[in-house]
Amino acid sequence: MTAEVWAAAIAAREPEVRAFAWLDLERAKRLAASAPPGPLRGRWVGIKDIIDTAGIPTERGSALFAGRVPERSATVVERIEAAGGVVAGKTVTAELASFTPGPTTNPWNPARTPGGSSMGSAAAVAAGMLPLAIGTQTAGSVIRPAAFCGVVGLKPSVGLIPREGVMILSETLDQLGGFAATVADAAELCSVMAAADLSPAPAPVRPRFRVYRSPQWAEMEPGAREHFQSSVESLRRAGAAIEEPDPPPGLDDALAVQRPIPLHETARNLNPEVARAPHLVSEHFRSRLAIGAAISESDYKAALEERSRLVEAVRKWAAACDAILTPPAPGEAPGLETTGDPRLCARWTLVGAPAISVPAGRGPRGLPLGLQLCGAPGEDRALLGAAAWVERALAETHK
Repeated sequence: MTAEVWAAAIAAREPEVRAFAWLDLERAKRLAASAPPGPLRGRWVGIKDIIDTAGIPTERGSALFAGRVPERSATVVERIEAAGGVVAGKTVTAELASFTPGPTTNPWNPARTPGGSSMGSAAAVAAGMLPLAIGTQTAGSVIRPAAFCGVVGLKPSVGLIPREGVMILSETLDQLGGFAATVADAAELCSVMAAADLSPAPAPVRPRFRVYRSPQWAEMEPGAREHFQSSVESLRRAGAAIEEPDPPPGLDDALAVQRPIPLHETARNLNPEVARAPHLVSEHFRSRLAIGAAISESDYKAALEERSRLVEAVRKWAAACDAILTPPAPGEAPGLETTGDPRLCARWTLVGAPAISVPAGRGPRGLPLGLQLCGAPGEDRALLGAAAWVERALAETHK
């Protein structure tokens, strides 16, 4: 695909999808024509609007930062441009990368959310307006919107992609990731951002998967539960070895461990900014800051200690297979009043595990459903090899 194709898609879809907070098509075409050689040469990339871009507005989805134009780009943006990628636009984020939705709609149904705070990035790729886009995840804002929009969303292991020049909510949990149409393209984009080889490792002839449903299984939409089970059975028929052992101690209860960490850290990081003009921030965000500020230092440190224990427990449990199969969301994309439920992603973000959502067909209402795969922290290439195998197997199923 070419710049002209993406520009035409933007002209056709953007008035309804509203994925961009800033866009300059002529600039993007000019830069694509003279892009330096590299793995991303000439490809347009959407940058979530909490990630700094030199000379381009980065307003973080909030009137609090209206008119903010950074002088220097984030490290990941510099790496993308050095690899030949072109910053085509800044993609819409939920307010301050939190829960209050931006204006973006789901390309499959404009009455539905694209999901997550990385909503603009996922929607732009799903609508064919961009081949690549980047986002961030503190709980589920890469995996969930990828599932809702029917694209691949990859969040590598914590610490692989640098966060310099990115607005920080939670220094413990914030992680960057990428969106693309295929596992290989998402891996290539994240390899550039990480300055590391994240290409899919060769998958075994008969990959080994473990299934984890979580305590949220009973709360999922019936159609999503049935679809997940159908996907698992399709992979089994394709040759995968699949088991469903007991999870490691504490994983079922991990959401209680996860909750105080981002609340406490977000209050510490953003309260000073919000205090200068609280009327420019939603009541919902201010209430979350108040909750976070009320969490005691001892409770916060206890959560960090339990997180460290869980990291090692999940690492050992996940190392016994090629990937963990688990739902990415409770069902199809809900309405525009919400960005969706992040709980099915949050425990994997908590432990810093690599995670990816692969398109897995459609649900009863005709909207996309994804399949989430997670790996042992640090085993990104093995996870991506398994994801590429799943991508091929599911493609055969849905022919």
